Amino acid sequence: MNEFDKQHTIAKWEELLRKPAKVTESREFPSWETVSKRSIQFEYSPEKSSSSNVISFFRKPIGLAVASGSVLSLAAALFFVFFINPSQSDKSELAVASPAKETKQAVSSPLKVQVSSVKGKVSVLPVGSSNPVPLVKNYQLASGDVILTEGSSQIDLDFETGSWMRITPNSEVVMDLIEKTNEAQSQKFSVKKGKLFASVSKLSKDSQFVVQAGEHLTQVRGTVFSVQFDGKSEVVAVREGSVAVGELILTSKQQTVIKSGEGLPTAPTPVSPKEDKELKAFQTQTVLARESKLYEEHARLELVRLEDGTEYRGVILGQSETHLHFQGLEGPIEIPIQKILETEKIR
Repeated sequence: MNEFDKQHTIAKWEELLRKPAKVTESREFPSWETVSKRSIQFEYSPEKSSSSNVISFFRKPIGLAVASGSVLSLAAALFFVFFINPSQSDKSELAVASPAKETKQAVSSPLKVQVSSVKGKVSVLPVGSSNPVPLVKNYQLASGDVILTEGSSQIDLDFETGSWMRITPNSEVVMDLIEKTNEAQSQKFSVKKGKLFASVSKLSKDSQFVVQAGEHLTQVRGTVFSVQFDGKSEVVAVREGSVAVGELILTSKQQTVIKSGEGLPTAPTPVSPKEDKELKAFQTQTVLARESKLYEEHARLELVRLEDGTEYRGVILGQSETHLHFQGLEGPIEIPIQKILETEKIR
């Protein structure tokens, strides 16, 4: 039965219900005035119980005395708490309310990390799944995803924070945690094998960018670096900025090699020429990729040069009386107009 037939059938039933039956039409019913004047024929009178097994405490005189005394004591106590000493009541309310404020937690949401470019065969093992999925441009990654790159393949990831990551051939990297709140971002990764490069934008006080490789954590505040792990040793190298590998601090043009089962070296070593060359190439390519992305979105690209020599590449979005609203390579910034020396159109 289709919907039209259902509605037609219901309409017929409603019409039958509105029409009185022939038996009803043939009978005469008394009016309300007649019914209201009739005497009651059946009056309800509950049966009296012969005996009761319930012994009431209040039937005894002593019970009434005790109960009355209890009620009076309770009333006096309530009167003292709420009327004579109201400040204590206020303190109690504050004491009850304060834990609720302490337990309030910041609500986290996924941090936007999407695929910027893919070369060769790269797949992702989504969290909770056992079937790898081919990665394509603009794919949105989530916490728990595992990225797998085969020989001669690599992938670039674009973070909404302005950071950039490249995972090289024959690698397996887990996106352990990519979340954010209104105040901070949490970014944690594990290199099971292979190598990654990262250009991390400056982090806020409570934010973190951590890479686990082997037995050690690499913690970053804002830098260009690489982490490599082959199952036997870890190599962490820094192009600029600084990172912490355990208790060891690496700064610009420094690296450390940690063999499995051995402790951390006491001091860093200079970056090898080969690694320095690769880091420099990654940094240049990252800048160009960010510029291309901005150009695709705004169809223009500009340079802002300050009096102290600082240069910002990006897009001018507008200005107020005191500041220039600028979309830089690492996110939006406000540039004081009085510090600007000149602006220039790049393309």
